[in-house]
Amino acid sequence: MAQRNLSLAIANPMMKFILQSPLHRIASSQIMLITVTGRKSGKQYTTPVNFVEIDDFEDEGLLSVVSHQHRTWWRNLRGGAPVTIVLRGQRRQAYAEVFEEQAEVAERLYDHLLDVPQFAEPLGVGLDADGEPIRADADTAAVGKVMVEVWRE
Repeated sequence: MAQRNLSLAIANPMMKFILQSPLHRIASSQIMLITVTGRKSGKQYTTPVNFVEIDDFEDEGLLSVVSHQHRTWWRNLRGGAPVTIVLRGQRRQAYAEVFEEQAEVAERLYDHLLDVPQFAEPLGVGLDADGEPIRADADTAAVGKVMVEVWRE
């Protein structure tokens, strides 16, 4: 665990720099920055996260982020909150909400993978003969995870 924290302490600042620079194209098709404001402290926390675009975000689409429950960045999104994101090099105001209940995470994950099945494999979700996600795999993939949905304000 200490090794993982050390890796994040090095990788996250480097990724923040890249995503806010002209070099953002290296990673910005799958990684964005999300800035969350602490409810008690008022302090802003910015972290890089992997995302999946459901429909076109620019046209009232949705961004989906799956994160481990043991991470802390998403906790200030309980009940929904305004956020700032850097998406493909562009800073945008948005709104985000976190879903923590395992059954709800599994259902949303399954629904999102119906729209973008190409992201099933990295999450450990197989596809059936019709190219649709296997529900049992989505249920398993949801264990220990939260889902954050981000949409334009």
